[in-house]
Amino acid sequence: MSGQDALPMPLAGLDGRRTISPKRPSVDTAGLADIFPYYAGFSFDFASAHISAHLDHLGRAVVLDPWNGSGTTTLAAQHLGHAAIGVDLNPAANIIAQLRCRIGARARSIPTPKLHPSREIEIPDPLSRWLGEATVRRVRDWTVHLASSQPEESSLGYVAIFRALRKMTRKFEGSNPTWVKSAKSPEELVELLPDEIDAAVRAEEKFILGRLHEFPASISRAILITSSSGNLPLVDNSVDVIVTSPPYLTRIDYGVAYSRELAVLGIDTSLDRRLRSGLMGTTLIRKSSDLSPRVLSNLANSLVKEISSHSSKASGGYYLKQAVQYFNDLTIGLDEVTRVAKPGASMTLVVQDSYYKDIHVRLADICVEEAVKRGWKVAGGESFTVKRSLTSLNKSAREYAKGEVAESVLDFQL
Repeated sequence: MSGQDALPMPLAGLDGRRTISPKRPSVDTAGLADIFPYYAGFSFDFASAHISAHLDHLGRAVVLDPWNGSGTTTLAAQHLGHAAIGVDLNPAANIIAQLRCRIGARARSIPTPKLHPSREIEIPDPLSRWLGEATVRRVRDWTVHLASSQPEESSLGYVAIFRALRKMTRKFEGSNPTWVKSAKSPEELVELLPDEIDAAVRAEEKFILGRLHEFPASISRAILITSSSGNLPLVDNSVDVIVTSPPYLTRIDYGVAYSRELAVLGIDTSLDRRLRSGLMGTTLIRKSSDLSPRVLSNLANSLVKEISSHSSKASGGYYLKQAVQYFNDLTIGLDEVTRVAKPGASMTLVVQDSYYKDIHVRLADICVEEAVKRGWKVAGGESFTVKRSLTSLNKSAREYAKGEVAESVLDFQL
């Protein structure tokens, strides 16, 4: 495929039939997705179908998702009897994945922790961006207890707190589902009694346990690793199938999107930016990184040049750096995926096009070029129109003319 050729869409899937859409339904319960709805990713049914299509000629295989999120790929692989490996740098996402993929119905509650009204807390505690001091202290009674508990207890407890905290702090959410505000004054902080907090956590535990017991036990095991896709702790030629969805070039900052869950874990993304800046797609520019573009495909290079020469403010500065950083992360991740893939391995990427101002970001075509450059052959693909994207929520971005945006399923063979 030349640098100027667009991926022909729609293409047939691996089995010659049209693939199912990766988009999750508005209410998604398949594969325990409702345990903690994760903004990014695809549905459990989609992951199961693609893993099955890749592996209909194999017995037990190794399935990898290097941008694993809350564990949909790993859970689907487990339930099909395959060894599953999920890698993600976000520790909150990994706790959710652990509950779904490794703990399941073995999860159990801890006793309600004792009340410590004089408990010392960090100044400032990450939770104090949304909660009053007494409320923070009671949440910390729970997290201190969970930190010394067994995984069967801690994973359930943390996810229950994640869910309860989202409900407590819903007023800090806006029209953009990935951006969370902080309280601007002490009057905006959420104040709850200890009994109210305990009841909220217990209610979420009850819901989660009910869902876990409804879902059949996995017949295989999953390995979950907290690491970057650019540094996979796996040996060469060890993976049969990759099914994944890398972050898109839409400036979604997952460190902000999950700032409340990370705060429960003691990470303040507003002060300590190490984790946030390490996540692919971050809106932060890493000061220590080399922002010289790697050797990119024709389309990626053309896009970088278009952004740098755009007439809008900061296009040749901040936004150029952010695009270069994104493509560096994407291509390093593809290098790593190719390194660990066995000869003959299969890969499915789910990616979404977007717009920078009025410039079409053809991410699917770029991913095809970059994959082919690394020895992958296109085995199929299909695109699905996205009716509502984050670009439509941004008032300044709406000033620029744009076409339709598509989410694409790309299948490859090595």
